[in-house]
Amino acid sequence: MIKVLGAFPVAEWANGGISSWSRKFVKTFPNDEFELIVINTAPRRLVVESGKFRRIITGLSAMCSVLKQAYQILRTKQVAIMHTTTSGSLGTLRDYMLAKLCRCYGVKTIMHCRYGCIAEDYASNGLLGRLLRRTMALYDQIWVLDKRSQAALNNQKHLMGKVFLTPNSLEVPSTCDFTPKTYEHVGFIGNLVPEKGILELVEAVVQLKPSTHLDIVGPALDETMQTIKDLAQDCYGDTIVKHDKMNNNDAVRFMKGLDIVALPTYYPSEAFPISILEAMSLGKLVISTPRAAIPDMLTTEDGDLCGILVKEKSVADIVSAIQWCQQNPRSADELCRKAYDKVYRCYRTEVIYDLYRTLYRKLLSDRQ
Repeated sequence: MIKVLGAFPVAEWANGGISSWSRKFVKTFPNDEFELIVINTAPRRLVVESGKFRRIITGLSAMCSVLKQAYQILRTKQVAIMHTTTSGSLGTLRDYMLAKLCRCYGVKTIMHCRYGCIAEDYASNGLLGRLLRRTMALYDQIWVLDKRSQAALNNQKHLMGKVFLTPNSLEVPSTCDFTPKTYEHVGFIGNLVPEKGILELVEAVVQLKPSTHLDIVGPALDETMQTIKDLAQDCYGDTIVKHDKMNNNDAVRFMKGLDIVALPTYYPSEAFPISILEAMSLGKLVISTPRAAIPDMLTTEDGDLCGILVKEKSVADIVSAIQWCQQNPRSADELCRKAYDKVYRCYRTEVIYDLYRTLYRKLLSDRQ
């Protein structure tokens, strides 16, 4: 059994996409060839009101704990690969120290980048940009979520050939309900922050009343919620309905009743929204923006679209996209079929895990 040291934020209190991926990966990755030895990289939970200084101290303390555990494991466990996940920022310092430590023990390394602004961070002339460049130079493989990041990093001479595309995965049902849709029922599922495009979506649906219904699912700050109500006006509680945050299983069940899942995001750290994969796996029409991995997700292997991309911050584009679906339901239904086929062929968990294993093996064969 080949031992892989995984530096992942697996603590139950850790939030976000990286933590969700980490817990799933540790729980479900087959252990017939590779044995995962996991170090939790998530700092201990802080109250929301914690100041910046306390957060930095907590982060540094967590990094020291990770490095101490990594040293003990590398010294005694005959590890062959170290696989770390990162969201950039100050976590890059931890990634740098882990890579240096692994070099001392001849352990191959993977830096699994799980955020969407890698190209911009890498090109930055600031402290974090310089640290990121030095850190990536130490790693044997760099995994990214989207083709844009892969192309930008592979253009760097000393990274060429060691950057690999490793998208997120999903358990995809073997069949899908393709009952024709009216495309009058739109849903937004996620954190209700303005940068996710929720305000533009509300404005668009107001313009489409009374033919279009919008369900909004997720938590929101009071200020954002008030803005939504002000924009919705008399549509709020009628054609625009707000629901509380749901756990993932309930959210997926709710999604089954929708025609369109809309995420017109311009969130700076957007990476690979799992809600889009979930919508595709259920045969729903996805409306989103060309940010991070989203264009990859909504493009078939033949280069055709399997969803609709709109300009960021464009109410008019969202209105046009929904109207097109309502006026061309058969064409929209075909996009849904293409979306399901794309997620089944390219993003099923077993497909992505096969890719991970292939890259693990390549790492070891390159060493020989």
